[in-house]
Amino acid sequence: MRVLLAQSAAAASAYYRIDEPAAAVRAAGLDVEVTVRRGLATTTSRGGDEVLDVDSEGADVVVLQLPKTEAMLQCIRVLQERGVAVVVEMDDLLTGVPYGHTAHKTLVRQGRGKFALQCGREADLVTASTPALLQEYASHGRGVVVPNAIPRRIAELPPAYERTPQTVTVGWSGNVLGHPYDLQEMGSGLQQALDRTQPLSRLVVLGQKWDLRNRLRLSQEPEEVPWVFDVDGYTTRMGELFDVGLAPLRQDRFNECKSWLKPLEYSARGVFCVRARTSEYERLGLGLPARAPKDWAKWISLGVQDGDRRREVAAAAHEQVLAHHLTEHTAERWVQAWRAALDNRARAAVPSGHARTASSAVPVPSA
Repeated sequence: MRVLLAQSAAAASAYYRIDEPAAAVRAAGLDVEVTVRRGLATTTSRGGDEVLDVDSEGADVVVLQLPKTEAMLQCIRVLQERGVAVVVEMDDLLTGVPYGHTAHKTLVRQGRGKFALQCGREADLVTASTPALLQEYASHGRGVVVPNAIPRRIAELPPAYERTPQTVTVGWSGNVLGHPYDLQEMGSGLQQALDRTQPLSRLVVLGQKWDLRNRLRLSQEPEEVPWVFDVDGYTTRMGELFDVGLAPLRQDRFNECKSWLKPLEYSARGVFCVRARTSEYERLGLGLPARAPKDWAKWISLGVQDGDRRREVAAAAHEQVLAHHLTEHTAERWVQAWRAALDNRARAAVPSGHARTASSAVPVPSA
C-alpha cells in the first residue's frame, strides 16, 4: 500500500499527526510506502476556482490534514473519482474555535470550519485525535481515533524530575492570545500558590505572555522565554525550563474535543503537571486534576514545596508515557486506518462511466 500524507502548515499538528506517525510506520516495517508532502500538487481551471486534477503520486491512499477550503473539498472528489481513497485527518474542532481566538474570524465567521466538516463527510475515512472529534467529523461511522503520542527520543531525554532546583519553575507554554479564556480557569489559584511558595518559585511563560499579568491579576510580571518553533526543540527546551507545568482549559465545546497533548508533553519530559479536568485529560489520567482555584493553589504549591512528591508524581507519569504513549505504540493504528479507507473506497467505487455529478455532492452551508 502506498500512502501520500499531505500535511498542513500548522507545525505542531504536522509534527504529531503526520511527520512522526510516518516515521514510526517506516521504522516498524509494516509494508507501507509512506510519502509526506506539504499540501497537494493540483491543476486548476484558468480562473483557479476549480480543481481539475490532483497529483496523487501513485498513492492508493491520500491523507489530507485539516482540509478547510472549497479547493480541498474538490481535491477529495477528484481523487475519489480516480479510485484513490481519501482520509481526512483532524485534531481540532474548527467550527468550535471560541470568539477572541486569533483564528475565530477565519474558521468560524468566514466558514472555513464548515468546509472541514464537509470534507469529513465525504472522506472515505476520518482519523481524529479524540472520540469527541470523531463524533463531529465522522458521524457517518467511517472514523478511527488515533491518539497523540510522543517520539521515544523525546521521552528519553533527561527528565525534569532529576533536577534539584533552588528555585522551582512553574511554567505554561503557548500564546495567550490563542487561549483567550483558558488561563483564567485557575482564577486566583496561581497567585495563591506563588504567594505561598515565595521565594522558592517563579512563573515562566514559554511563548507569548501578552497581558497575562492583567488577566490573572498577578502581583508580578511573569518571565517570558521566546517560543521555539521546531517541535523537537520546543519539547527539549520546555523540559529544561519547567519543573511544574500548567495545563488549564475552559470547559467548552472546542476544548472538550481537544486532545491530551499538553499534559502528555509535560509527562514525557518529567514535568510535574497540574491540569484541567476535561474529558481527554481525564482519559489520559496523567497529572493532578484541578477545577476550583483552591485546587490549583493546592497542587501547584505541593509541586513547589515537596520535592520528593514532585519527583514521585512526575516519574510515575513519565513511566506511563514510555510504556503506553509513544509513537511506536500507535504505528499499527495508523496503518489499519489507512487500510480501512482503502476498503471503504473499494466498496463505494462508482461503476466505470458513472462519474459523480455535482448534484450528488452535499453543499457546504454558507458562512
